Amino acid sequence: MRNEKMTALRGERTQKEMAKEIGIPVSTYAMIESGHRFPRRDLQIKLARYFNLTVDELFFSQEAAQDDES
Repeated sequence: MRNEKMTALRGERTQKEMAKEIGIPVSTYAMIESGHRFPRRDLQIKLARYFNLTVDELFFSQEAAQDDES
């Protein structure tokens, strides 16, 4: 499932710019954002800190909201 929150938070920046700022390969960032890969816990924390969110807010709150709508 695509991580729409990461896409929105990225704004006008490219995936390449984001990956460089965070310090991860572009391919890793792109696969996480597109939903083809789920990050390890340490990378979840790194990404959440970068976006000033909790891990739950960044990776799980959207799933919970969708479950509530079902």
